[in-house]
Amino acid sequence: MISRRHIVGAAALASLPYGIARAQGFPNKPIRIVVPFAAGGTGDVLCRNLQEPLQRILGQPIVIDNRLGASGTMGTQYVKNAAPDGYTLLQVGNSTVTSSLMQKTAGYDAIKDLAPVANVAMTPMVFLLNPVIPATSVAELIAYAKARPGELEYASAGRGSLGHLTTELFNQMAGLKMVYVPYQGSSQATNAVLAGDVKVVITTPSDAINAFVGSGKLRMLGVSSPKRSPLLPNVPAIAESLPRFGVQAWFGLAAPAGTPPEVVARLNEAVNKAVAEPAMQEKLKGLGMTPQPGSAAAFGELIRDDQQIWMRVMREAGLSPE
Repeated sequence: MISRRHIVGAAALASLPYGIARAQGFPNKPIRIVVPFAAGGTGDVLCRNLQEPLQRILGQPIVIDNRLGASGTMGTQYVKNAAPDGYTLLQVGNSTVTSSLMQKTAGYDAIKDLAPVANVAMTPMVFLLNPVIPATSVAELIAYAKARPGELEYASAGRGSLGHLTTELFNQMAGLKMVYVPYQGSSQATNAVLAGDVKVVITTPSDAINAFVGSGKLRMLGVSSPKRSPLLPNVPAIAESLPRFGVQAWFGLAAPAGTPPEVVARLNEAVNKAVAEPAMQEKLKGLGMTPQPGSAAAFGELIRDDQQIWMRVMREAGLSPE
């Protein structure tokens, strides 16, 4: 039997603004996080570490869905076209921005087509050098490269990757003309520097890289964060030799554009709670990351700033979408 109270309650819910009405019962079914790259990558591992605390906080299963292809654009397009109800999320990072700028067929705009939900963590990149180059600091490397314009080569994980554009930014700020050699993935780029095929790479840190540095096979000249990283306190920031230089890899979650603000706020709250848990903090530290909780609005500002930086770097480097 339907009581008058039920009828009044349903009528009250129906009279609420669409977003609030949708958010009141959110979530009431599983939430899918699309990772636009293969399992085992940094973003994938991060999401799988978030899975358990998010399930507990939100009270619904969290499904990790790897939809790889076209440098992450396939998975991004899938989320862009999903219902904007908060049940389909995207693992986003710097490549979400750079791929949309560098690929004519990306099929999305990182600002217009996605609603920022939460930044989860950030990590600096590391400046690595083959020890055959007689430079023990960023300042010495800059002097060495200036004396040999067009001779020093650098590697990256591919055209338009964060490492590629970060090194182009370094070139521009330092007044250098290092030559770009693209590789298919960060491990291949690092291996090329190990082998001496190229001499420089800026890439994300890892235990393997730390081992190569410890054994003397690679030299770590600096970190890309504006200041020294607490994860690598003895490694100078590039900015100590090149003032105002600062780039960090960021990892977070986004939803399709048009997702109700109240739903985004609920998801943001859940992510921030998950990141604040001591166990999650330890997992992030193990991944070489610094927790980066904050509002969805602040995350959106970070993404917009990132887009402006790389658009300027591309323009000055003469790079255009392909």
